[in-house]
Amino acid sequence: MRTFIAAIMFLLFFVLLLPVVGVLFIIRKHDEEKASWVTYRIVKTFIRMILFVSGTRLIVEGAENIPEEQVLFVGNHRSYFDILCTYVNMKRPGGYVAKKEIGKVPVMNLWMKLMNCVFIDRNNIKEGLKTIIEAIGIVKKGYSMVIFPEGTRNRGINRDIPGEFKEGSLKIAGKAGCRIVPVAIKNTESCFEEHFPFIRPATVRVSYLKPFYENEIPEEYKKKPAAYTRMLIEKELERPL
Repeated sequence: MRTFIAAIMFLLFFVLLLPVVGVLFIIRKHDEEKASWVTYRIVKTFIRMILFVSGTRLIVEGAENIPEEQVLFVGNHRSYFDILCTYVNMKRPGGYVAKKEIGKVPVMNLWMKLMNCVFIDRNNIKEGLKTIIEAIGIVKKGYSMVIFPEGTRNRGINRDIPGEFKEGSLKIAGKAGCRIVPVAIKNTESCFEEHFPFIRPATVRVSYLKPFYENEIPEEYKKKPAAYTRMLIEKELERPL
């Protein structure tokens, strides 16, 4: 029943609010910031409804570590629900670095563009660099960005051990001059992936660790900021739910 209701909600959201998308793109041409904030409020409200219907009990720790200004959120990736469980905690509009395949999904891709998401081709280094440059520009405008440096969902037996973080992923923060906020996401796979295609109630914990600038990373990790961030997240995931 939860799966059916959630599917209907997504369908209604994309169909009934399609005219709103058109209006937001018109507003965006004249006032990008206003369009971003309106999109942020609409999407955040919708996601809260989805989490309620899905029976997701969200435990948020370290909310005080989320700065008011734009930042680069860096998290482990284990489920589609990672996006839902992180977006509702944002204090300002922000987008995601998403794989290019999602950018081809009708209507959803329009909402994601309004959210300031960027789409990366993981198999094309040149195009991937262009996407990172685009993300840097978005952060410089005042919007946060979320990236999952593993590049794909962790399907390992123990998802509390993140996969390797791609080092180039944190260049967004360095070039944009913003802080990095490590995000440890625990148990989102229990919402959906563990019993695909059905949604089930689950308790999820999202922990926000202390933000830092790239130049504040300990000397031994200076050349491996992604590995340093991964280490912090893995240590946090060791705590039981």
